Amino acid sequence: MPKTLNIAVIGAGTMAQAVHLPVLRRRWDRFAVTALVDHSPRRRRESSEVWGIGEDARYESVADLIAAVRAKSVSVDAVVLSTDGLHVDDLLQLMKRGIPILAEPPLGYSEEEVARVADFERMTGRRLVMMAYPQQYDDSVSRMAEQIATKDLRMVDHEVLMPASQPLFGGAHVTTSSYDLPSEVRAERRTNLQAAVVAGSGDGATQRDRDLYVKGLLTGVAHQLAVLEAVYGPVARLVAVRHWPKGVIPGSLELLGELEGGAQVRLVWHYLPFAPEYSETIEVLSARRRMQVELPAPSHGDRRSTVSLREKKAGVVQETSTTAAKGSAELMWEAFHAFVEKGTLPYSGAAEAQTQVALLREVLSTIVVADGRSLEAEPTDEDPSDEETASEDSADGGSTDGPDTTDGTAADGPGSTPDSSSMMVTAPVAVGVAAGGPDEAPGGSGATADVAGAVAASDGSDGVDGTDGTDGTGMTGDAEQSHRAGAAEPSHRADDAEPSHRADVVADTTAASASEATAASPAADTTAAADAGAQPAHEPADDSESKLLPADPVVNAWVVPARQNGDTTEGSDPETPGDRPEDPSRP
Repeated sequence: MPKTLNIAVIGAGTMAQAVHLPVLRRRWDRFAVTALVDHSPRRRRESSEVWGIGEDARYESVADLIAAVRAKSVSVDAVVLSTDGLHVDDLLQLMKRGIPILAEPPLGYSEEEVARVADFERMTGRRLVMMAYPQQYDDSVSRMAEQIATKDLRMVDHEVLMPASQPLFGGAHVTTSSYDLPSEVRAERRTNLQAAVVAGSGDGATQRDRDLYVKGLLTGVAHQLAVLEAVYGPVARLVAVRHWPKGVIPGSLELLGELEGGAQVRLVWHYLPFAPEYSETIEVLSARRRMQVELPAPSHGDRRSTVSLREKKAGVVQETSTTAAKGSAELMWEAFHAFVEKGTLPYSGAAEAQTQVALLREVLSTIVVADGRSLEAEPTDEDPSDEETASEDSADGGSTDGPDTTDGTAADGPGSTPDSSSMMVTAPVAVGVAAGGPDEAPGGSGATADVAGAVAASDGSDGVDGTDGTDGTGMTGDAEQSHRAGAAEPSHRADDAEPSHRADVVADTTAASASEATAASPAADTTAAADAGAQPAHEPADDSESKLLPADPVVNAWVVPARQNGDTTEGSDPETPGDRPEDPSRP
């Protein structure tokens, strides 16, 4: 019979309560929770009461836990490290005691930071760190290579739709986040976290770049790379990258890569705050077969993954489908048991995390270079406009890349561009009610969550991994109503006219305006044209009789590493920090 491992849970946040503790309670035959560590007295007390952990087994810090282990007042065979913020110092303390660790990603924010852990592990000659990527161990993922071997692989297409936190963790009954830390402790944690993120992203990175790095790459795309690596190996070469909508963090990310054998990889990660549910699909192609894998979120422990295979046999297309018997989180904990007891190597550890963070840093650099900037910019090259944008983000919790409406909520339009005012056409009066002028034209907007500011506002929240990941911004209240009204406004569609018909619209309006111009003086026409912004002199000056329409959206261009390509964008969803999911970058 397998040994029952004594587990210490370090960090009683979202992932611990929604994923790890339920599995540990269900698998009492293999695990026993003997200690819980959390820096917040309130969260430590509330979570311990929910999960039945006695007062004598609660600790404030990893140092306190290790002191108790030395005094033999508590027995610990292994730990799960799901703290928010920084991991490395706690990891090293535990590794010096020879305690195996299941660590929530990200392990660190820079290659140098993760190298401290990997180098220490190599020095000991024993693997002590296993990364907590549950879906690496899912039964359906394990069967992928059996159905389509690496040598037959043609293409891997992996897409994730990430909603806000409610669809992911709403049913987990997670205890409230804590705000009871002293102000000086919060300030110190915020400073240390910001320094680690800056070291990872580069001194020349703006706050938007850092948020994209943490919320989109380290806690989003990192999960997809881990699943790919468990089946077919790591990405050998980065081919192209793109990020959109412009200014929306984390928005959508798409990577094209190549595996060692030449097979192509496409990874797509969307943060969609109003998506009804989490969705993750992997499609694999070979010359003869097509395979599709559906993976549920690890926090949905009662759901199971499926794998479907279609192929042609004897002239007939046949499809077989199987469903996993266990959830991915439970299978991950079984793998961790084997890691601790038998030394079975994990799919991802400290060395793999170091390689992964280097690749994601390259992805961020590719995006930034395409924008005409550098992550290693000299202090003298700082752009005052970036500093002004960052200060506005800190003050308002978000920023907009397009014009704002009069009520302060950025409007949304399917064809909005970073410079919508220069790409407008005039529609006839029958199209709809006036927009009110160029300053109210639909424009893209996005909220950049300041890492430091977010930490200050939510010190007790725990992070979300790649399934979650994690991490982005949401929309609440009036912003949501504005978003929905803007999306349904008929004037954005111009009566569903094709682009080729819009020239006729302008011509008709011009003819109507010419007939009315006889009743007005030339001076009045000139004044009206100036007030209307870019309207011609023969256009009606009254904004209530016209409607500004965004031009056709420009297709987003791929960004190739080590090249500088223009980055255009379609319209963006207005997002505010009020409904963003929790992420591990915020203590």
